[in-house]
Amino acid sequence: MLEIVRECYGFRVVCSVHPEAREAVDLFFGVAEPPASAPEVRLTFEVTDGAGVPTVDPPHTLEVIASDPITIDTGNSRAVVEPDGWRATVTLARGDLDDQVVWGRFILERLFLYLVCRSPRHYPLHAGAVGVDGQVALVSAPTGTGKSTFSFWCLERGADLAGEDIMVRHLDDEPGVVWGYPRAVYLDRATIDRATVLDGALISEIDEGRKSRVRLPDALSDRLRPRARPEAAVFLVRDGSTGTRPLGVTEAVELCRGDFATGKTDQAVLAAVEADLRGLLAGLPVHEFSLSEDLDECFDGMRALLRAPQAVR
Repeated sequence: MLEIVRECYGFRVVCSVHPEAREAVDLFFGVAEPPASAPEVRLTFEVTDGAGVPTVDPPHTLEVIASDPITIDTGNSRAVVEPDGWRATVTLARGDLDDQVVWGRFILERLFLYLVCRSPRHYPLHAGAVGVDGQVALVSAPTGTGKSTFSFWCLERGADLAGEDIMVRHLDDEPGVVWGYPRAVYLDRATIDRATVLDGALISEIDEGRKSRVRLPDALSDRLRPRARPEAAVFLVRDGSTGTRPLGVTEAVELCRGDFATGKTDQAVLAAVEADLRGLLAGLPVHEFSLSEDLDECFDGMRALLRAPQAVR
């Protein structure tokens, strides 16, 4: 077994890796070094011949998150996650080693989300984060609004990307810091065809071809920055309106409640998490931002919003 240490969502991830799984591990984590004081996750990667059954999308429900251990099973490959021990064993079938949907989307992305949801000292936000002209926006939206596409288009237009779907807050981290996973994005074919920065990207279709998991090319590595300190928080809407409007902290917290409360059954833990999020948002200008089909226009609007005096601390 090889020992590889990587970063993911601000965690120090110590991986014991079967040599045949090395490429999949490198593709998922990249080469980023973890922070010196980061909490540790231990993963063991094993390889098996597998049973040769069709791949299935494992259940992704609150019942799965609450189970102990948590089992993620795609038919041939699986992970067994011990949330209290911050460790997991990932068993990959040889036939899945080249399938980023299996080890990326179904197993590893969910594994880290489940650990965060179950932790009393961490919480997730259904959000991305982009850095435009040195100013970082935390970008949240309901599923289906277009947050992932817009976050990627900011990268296409020259922004830095910290993440496009889940951002993680560590309660024991310094104030204002959030962590994302910027190695992969989920895009429809029209966006992929328009993009100019995806040469060398690993692209795998999901959802019967409606979208693809796009592992971003190494050429973009200097603009993939998982650690972010937002200067503004933006909540996207697609309701036919135009422009922006300010949001209060309480309204913004309620928009995020379904994110940070997932898996938090202890009321004292939930109260501490909510207080931390309120503290994060209280230091930021918070806006509702109307998203349209014109992504370039939306990017220019985001840039203007971040350049406004109230967006600078």
